Amino acid sequence: MKKIWIGVVNILIMLLIVLFVIIYTNIEHTKLYNNQIKMFESTAIRMNNMTENYLKSEQDICDNWANYINSKSLNMEEALEFISVSKKSKSASAHIVYKNTLTGYSTSPSIKDSNNYSISYKEIGIFNNTDWILEKNDSINVSRAYTNPIDAIQSMAFCRSIKLNDNGNSIDAFLLRVIPVSIITDKWTLTQEGEENIELSLIDPEGNYIIRDTVYKNSNFFEFYKSYNKVNEKELDALKKNITGSDGGSFEMKNSLGTKCIIAHTPVGTVGGWILLSYIEANNLSVNNDNWMLVGIISVGLFMLFIIDLIYMNHFYIKLKDLSRQAELANKAKTDFLSTMSHDIRTPMNAIVGLTTLTEKNINDTKLVKEYNSKIALASNHLLTLINDILDISKVESGKISLNPISFSIVEVVENLVNISNPIIKEKNIDFKIHANNIKYEYLYADKLRINQIFINILSNALKYTEKGGSVFVDLIEDDSINEDNVKLTYIVKDTGIGMSKEFMDKMYEPFMRETDSRINRIEGTGLGLAITKKMVDIMEGTIECESELEKGTTFKINLEIKKDKNSNDDLKLDGINVLIIDEDEIALNNASKLINSLNANAIISNDYSNVINLINENKIDIIILDLKDNNIEILDRIRTEDIPILITSIYDLFDSDISENKIIASGFITKPLFKSTLYNKISEALGINKENNNNVIDYSDISNMNILIAEDNDINYEIIKEMLNMYSINVFRAENGLECLNIIKDSKPNEYDLIFMDIQMPKMNGLDVTKNIRSLDTWAKNIPIIAMTADAFSENVNECLMVGMNGHIAKPIDLNIVLKEIRRIKEGKI
Repeated sequence: MKKIWIGVVNILIMLLIVLFVIIYTNIEHTKLYNNQIKMFESTAIRMNNMTENYLKSEQDICDNWANYINSKSLNMEEALEFISVSKKSKSASAHIVYKNTLTGYSTSPSIKDSNNYSISYKEIGIFNNTDWILEKNDSINVSRAYTNPIDAIQSMAFCRSIKLNDNGNSIDAFLLRVIPVSIITDKWTLTQEGEENIELSLIDPEGNYIIRDTVYKNSNFFEFYKSYNKVNEKELDALKKNITGSDGGSFEMKNSLGTKCIIAHTPVGTVGGWILLSYIEANNLSVNNDNWMLVGIISVGLFMLFIIDLIYMNHFYIKLKDLSRQAELANKAKTDFLSTMSHDIRTPMNAIVGLTTLTEKNINDTKLVKEYNSKIALASNHLLTLINDILDISKVESGKISLNPISFSIVEVVENLVNISNPIIKEKNIDFKIHANNIKYEYLYADKLRINQIFINILSNALKYTEKGGSVFVDLIEDDSINEDNVKLTYIVKDTGIGMSKEFMDKMYEPFMRETDSRINRIEGTGLGLAITKKMVDIMEGTIECESELEKGTTFKINLEIKKDKNSNDDLKLDGINVLIIDEDEIALNNASKLINSLNANAIISNDYSNVINLINENKIDIIILDLKDNNIEILDRIRTEDIPILITSIYDLFDSDISENKIIASGFITKPLFKSTLYNKISEALGINKENNNNVIDYSDISNMNILIAEDNDINYEIIKEMLNMYSINVFRAENGLECLNIIKDSKPNEYDLIFMDIQMPKMNGLDVTKNIRSLDTWAKNIPIIAMTADAFSENVNECLMVGMNGHIAKPIDLNIVLKEIRRIKEGKI
């Protein structure tokens, strides 16, 4: 029954739509048709005005001749001679006819006898009634069309009465300016679009043709109308009255072929009773008939839609089965994902729980506890990465992800990248190289968090899927951008790992997608990293490219356009210092040389460690930069005797156990890759240049005894931040919910608190609303610094905090260094 009703409703809707289209089309067609008729009438009026002007000009010529003849009392011969001389038009001629005899002479000879100029109008009926010949100076006296007795051409005569001198006697005569009808019809020039099918004729009040077009078959227009249109005498009289007694208009009629046509009638004002008729067949009016095709197309389309609906309904149960199967697959995918995530989350959780237990049992073994804590930190960071990936992908899929651009140092980003990667590089003994090429602008303006994610995700995949003893090479390249405010940053990661199949590469950016084989299954991962990375790159309007081959490795290349920051290190100079650089890596060696030269120092380079002493003897060396290798540690003892400062470079942790065990004494350590600012600071520190700016010992005594209010509802979180701050003699106070925090601030004395660390998700009132209320106060507390300390760690959360008036944002879990940095920023008034 439901299908039948659906069909009936579909049919009714189709019929209503078609009916509406038909009605609407008819209305539009009628409107357009009427507009075309009005345009047709306008054309008739234009032709009538042109006709009146022409008739007036020809009558004026005839009047001028008559006035001259009358004023000079000319005889027949003199009058003809005058007209012949003054006549300009070759097609026009003049006839002078005596009124009593209707005979006379022409200015042109007869076509039958070139010596015969005499004419006779006795057989021509235009003088049977002379009422049309008026004596008023402003009247137009023009005859109907007749056959010219001189040349037998259909002509019209403009007339004026004159008096001729005949031996002193005055004789009455008619002066005729005779114009071929073709001249007038040639004046009816219809050049505009749509006028090529218009025919023009002239009639007198009785309907007799003065000028007749070929479309009219009878000798009288009204007789023609009566012959081909069904009309009674009353209707015919009404038509005559409308045509002869009105200022113009139009009407429909049928021609001799039964075709519908339109007649526009306009009175010729300068000639009493004449009417200009404009004729056009109705189907020649420019009315667009495509609307009917539209009706047909819509009707066919609706019918096809109805058929498709029927087919869809008939196969609806098949689609339901498909949807049911897809739902089952989706549920299975969710189950598989939860199972995988459960395994991946439990792995670091087990490590954290187990190592915590071991720490408690070995609390007195300082070295062992330190090792356990280091491993707990690694497991915690891995767990945090898993959680961030899951939360990030949910925001990617909901379209809520956004960018939070800030000023940052690319040096810090790369150092963080190397530090995070160090443990797995050492564990798997991977040959790892990272180069920073042509980095001129160390400070950039972009979303640092997202750039970190992109760089870490790609590199961690390369390290994760590269077997022990393999190699991973990273290149960070800066190039000029088309936009002078930007730089083009290219990030390339190339590994000799397990590679990917072409089939997997087609879908590798889909969420939760991992290649399924025995090599992959034993490696932890969510299958979210590439999906998140691709989305981040797209949001930042960059590009990501990938080349991969099974068992041979993978190369990722990412291009990003990043805005330059106003900070610059162009003023860093080490004038005249000679720097010896020793490194087996040719690319790293050349990059270091360029950086040293950019500092106005002199770079002396070598990739041969055995030649170091010779280079020292041959050159005045102020400082040595030496890449640390297991096989070149002994060279340090030989160099040390030269009493020259040594800087050690390495991609590994600066406090690597190998360094400690070999008791290497150096002036400083630099993590690769090298940057201009890093080299400047380390060289300056080693050589004692700008000592006042290179004191790396941070003194926190100035932040002691600060009063900080912590708005935190979780006891453990509060205990953690409290103990951290107490280590620096900072006074900590607590508000257990948002409302309590607001009341404490309202009741506080001026400057009682220096800073508020504000959680966001709290009972009774959340941190955002607390901040809004504090900022609206009229007391000193209105301007108290407020730093968000929350697990809402995404860029949109940071923006939201800043928008309500907070001065900063710290993400949980808490990094003590970041906390101290924010406190110092507040203390120094840099908010």
